[in-house]
Amino acid sequence: MRQALLLGRTSVVLLISLVAACTGGPDLSWSTTTSSPPPGRSGSDPSQGLWPEGEPSPTEPTPRPMSPSLQPDFGATVTLAQAPPALGAASVLVSEDGARAVATDPDRDRVAIVDLATQAVSIVALDAGDEPGRLVADNAGRVHVVLERGGSVASIDLASAAIVARRPVCGAPRGIARHGAELFVACTGGEIVALPADPAGAPQVRARIDRDLRDVVALETDLLVSRLRTAEVLRVRRSDGTLLSRAAPPKAAGREPFVGWRLASAGQNRAALVHQMASTDTIDVEAPQAYGAPPTQPCGGPVMSTVTTFTPDAASDGLLVEPHDTLVQAVVPVDLARSHAGNRWAVIAAGNAHIKELMQVQAFASLDTSGCQGAPGGQGVARDPSGQAVAVAFTRDDRLVVFTREPAAIHVRATDSASWQSIALGGASREDTGHAIFHSNSSTGIACVSCHPGGGDDGRVWKFSTGERRTQSLEGTLDGTAPYHWGGDMEGIESFGGPVFGKRMGGPQLGYGQLDALRAYLTRLPAPSTSAPSDPAAAARGKKLFESAAVGCSGCHSGAKLTNNESVDVGTGAPGKSELFQVPSLLGVGVRAPFLHDGRAATLLDRFGPAGGGDNHGQTSGLTSVQVKDLVTYLETL
Repeated sequence: MRQALLLGRTSVVLLISLVAACTGGPDLSWSTTTSSPPPGRSGSDPSQGLWPEGEPSPTEPTPRPMSPSLQPDFGATVTLAQAPPALGAASVLVSEDGARAVATDPDRDRVAIVDLATQAVSIVALDAGDEPGRLVADNAGRVHVVLERGGSVASIDLASAAIVARRPVCGAPRGIARHGAELFVACTGGEIVALPADPAGAPQVRARIDRDLRDVVALETDLLVSRLRTAEVLRVRRSDGTLLSRAAPPKAAGREPFVGWRLASAGQNRAALVHQMASTDTIDVEAPQAYGAPPTQPCGGPVMSTVTTFTPDAASDGLLVEPHDTLVQAVVPVDLARSHAGNRWAVIAAGNAHIKELMQVQAFASLDTSGCQGAPGGQGVARDPSGQAVAVAFTRDDRLVVFTREPAAIHVRATDSASWQSIALGGASREDTGHAIFHSNSSTGIACVSCHPGGGDDGRVWKFSTGERRTQSLEGTLDGTAPYHWGGDMEGIESFGGPVFGKRMGGPQLGYGQLDALRAYLTRLPAPSTSAPSDPAAAARGKKLFESAAVGCSGCHSGAKLTNNESVDVGTGAPGKSELFQVPSLLGVGVRAPFLHDGRAATLLDRFGPAGGGDNHGQTSGLTSVQVKDLVTYLETL
């Protein structure tokens, strides 16, 4: 299945509108508790591996379809004092001279530099809570690292393993790319920041475009920038930041794109996006495995992963979009890489880390796949390296380089070999059972994080048998805000262990200790970082309106979580019908389009129009258009 779509400057924007599936920082002290396996769960048997321990596989195996018998094994229950950050930021690259592998380790707030010839390891310590993410190398022996919660770019000299500059760029930097002597950073708040690769240069906001930006790839004349929730790719003129066009992966039969995990260079002046596809069919929430794929239909679940490539059209400002077929078992596809020769690709399926029979590292020869018959090209890596893989790259001679977060290590493997060369990076354990459950393939091809990337939300409106519901964010919103779900039908986080993770997602029954660990992890997910407003005066005026008793916003959206935890009718139910909905937290609301329980408001401005429930939902009908814009500007800072 191959097709090409051309979308130009005037193309219609597809607004992809929660599956409440289940629902950082160097204080590394931790405690361990163990409990007996819960009833009905025997755990994983190492003897059921693909081949005997220590023996190389003669050929690269085709992964088996997922089955309820392939259950995740979370081992002894561990709860860290400092919860690990959500997966998706860690990255690895090979330096321009091919001598070193460099990995960012957001779990431990550090950068690891490994000499590939001698295996010598250098560790660059960062500030507590920096959470290093994407990185890029220059041709002067430096790497430049995005500090997602540090709001900066750190420049590191590889020879000395020293930080030579730390430059603030925006409140929530995410992606980074280099073209020549210039770096480009994409920020969640919509900023494109340009700064010289020379550490002495100052950053400058090149443009302000759509919010929820994720990765950026520098091509010959333009930048391609991805958006996390919608999986859109934006074409931006590099010289002045002009938004030229946008495109999303095309819909398929009964599916639409969402959650663009990773945009990476695909060579030949194009970029590849590994993303998810969501079912547009109605999901019966009372059915077992409703959120997953039955074992007889490994490509039939509500969430699947795939790759789409984007190429600037030489004759216009548009983008050529080429979809590729389903990646079987690529659950939580956090990273994607292409070899320098262009003859190998690799995807990291981090969600498979706790199911030994399934592959985390999927390597294949071409994106020209053929349907949903197995891993891309019918190939997988002969054996996963030990640990949870979270990032991948290729060396100049096309060896695979994989970074595992737990235990922290760099693993190198030639494409014609069955064994890995592993280089330990040291550091305290960051294994946390709640984190593991949240990020794990439940056994049916879906993880909690599949619909809550980064601990947030997927920006979708799901069709459930109980009605259309937009995914709610979990970032900083759960502690002390029970009950949960739009209808308030989940009394506590432990409720997610049975009817959601166990029944709807087809996962194992969770024991009490595991439920405690899941609660501890989810209630400590931090609130999202935000960028400073482009118009501080407007934000200040909007804050006064928000807190005004006459307008009434803060009557319900109050306290640290900006919710009073009550269920109220604000006039947004079905026509002529009174419906009660939980008051959602507004933390991070600026990047959570569309809005309201069923996504009927495409933008925050629309929320204050007819779709928003009128004066049942705050006394806003008397506000002027300028006042509404001020209020929206303030909301985008929360």
